[in-house]
Amino acid sequence: MAKRVLAQLEQMVSDVQEKKSCFAATTNQQLRCLRTGVSKGELVEAAPSLFATTSYWSELKPSERSLHIMSGLQHLHPDWVFAGPSAAVAYGLAVSNHYLTKTWIASTRKTHRRTTDYCQPVIVANQAVEKVSGLRLTSLFRTVGDCLRIMDFRSGIAVADSVLRLRALTGDELITGINSACKKMSRISQMRSLITLADPRAESGGESIARATMLELGLAEPNLQQKFDNPLCPGKTYRIDFAWDVGGQFILGELDGYEKYVSKEMTGGKSMAKVIEDEHRRQSLIEADPKVLRVVRFGIADVMRDWDFLNLLLRCGIPRTFTYDDRISSAGGILRCR
Repeated sequence: MAKRVLAQLEQMVSDVQEKKSCFAATTNQQLRCLRTGVSKGELVEAAPSLFATTSYWSELKPSERSLHIMSGLQHLHPDWVFAGPSAAVAYGLAVSNHYLTKTWIASTRKTHRRTTDYCQPVIVANQAVEKVSGLRLTSLFRTVGDCLRIMDFRSGIAVADSVLRLRALTGDELITGINSACKKMSRISQMRSLITLADPRAESGGESIARATMLELGLAEPNLQQKFDNPLCPGKTYRIDFAWDVGGQFILGELDGYEKYVSKEMTGGKSMAKVIEDEHRRQSLIEADPKVLRVVRFGIADVMRDWDFLNLLLRCGIPRTFTYDDRISSAGGILRCR
C-alpha cells in the first residue's frame, strides 16, 4: 500500500514539474510518504512541504529552483506576494545566486513575518501587486528599489543593468519609477547614484558584476559590446564584452562562462568541440586586427578573486584611474585600494 501511494505521489510530483513548480504537500500523509522518497534519494524537499524529483532538481539553475519554489509556495499560500530578489527573478532580471538561497516575501509592519531558513520578509506597505506566470509580485519598480536597497553594489548593478536592457528604460525613467513606488524608503539617494552607473549594454549578470568589480577596483571603465569588423565576412562584425581604448589601440576583455559552451540557446545546437573551435577562430581573427593590442579572457571565478583579477588586468595593460571614487562610494560600493 505504502509503495503504491509513494509511486502515485512521485508521478504527481513529475506532473507538477512540467508546470515549472515544486509539488506542494497538503496533508500529513503526503508529507510522510514523500519524505520516505527523500530518504531513498528519489526526491528532494526543496523547502518545507515542497518536493521535486532528485534527477530533475539537480539539472535546474538556482534561478529556476527559486521559481519552482515560489510556484509551490503560491499554491500553499495564495495570498502571499513575492518581493525583492525573488520577484526580480520572476521578472527575468539578473539576480546573484547568493540572494536566492531564501524566498523573499512581502510583509507589513503589522503582519511582520519572521525570518526562517527558507523565507526572508521584506517590509512593503500599501503596494500594488502584479501577476506574472501565476505568481503575485510587488510592482517592477518597487521590486528593483528593494533589490538596490538590499543588495551589495555589484549585485545591484546587475539588477539595474538588466532592467534597463529588458524594459528598454533610461536611467531617468528608472529613477522616476522607483521614486514613485518607493516613497519613504531609505537609501533612495544611494539608489540614484547606482543607477547612474547602470548600462543596458551588459548582456548578462556576469558581465554586469565583472564591470562593477572593475569600477570598485579603480580600473578605467570599459566600453561594452564594441564592434570589430570580421575580415573574412565584409559587413559582419564581432561584438566584444569589454574594450579599453589605450592610445588609439584596444585591449579587449571577454567573460567566459560555462553556458556559452553547453546552453542550447547560445550554442545553436553545436557540439562543445565545435563551439570551442569557432571561439578560437573568432579570437584569432580579432587579434589579427591591427587596432587590437591583446585579448584577455576571464571567468566569473576570476572576477570573484578581487586582487587576482586586478593583477591580471593590470598586467594586460588596463589603466587604473580611480576616476569613479565619489560615484561608487555614493552608490554603496567600496573603492578597493592596495
